[in-house]
Amino acid sequence: MKQVVISAIKKGHTFKRKPDAAASYIRNHYNRKDAFGPANYSASDSDDMNREIFLKPSAKVWISA
Repeated sequence: MKQVVISAIKKGHTFKRKPDAAASYIRNHYNRKDAFGPANYSASDSDDMNREIFLKPSAKVWISA
């Protein structure tokens, strides 16, 4: 496993929040900063497509090397 910034991952690739985490996520789209909130990346759970998280662009995540 290798730790990288989420902005370095391409759209559609999977990652984990911690190296020993059970859940993996798929990186989706980027939301620019606007009047409704700060800039962030959308990520969906690879097992449950209705579960979604939003991470700031500087968030460090783990990918398989």
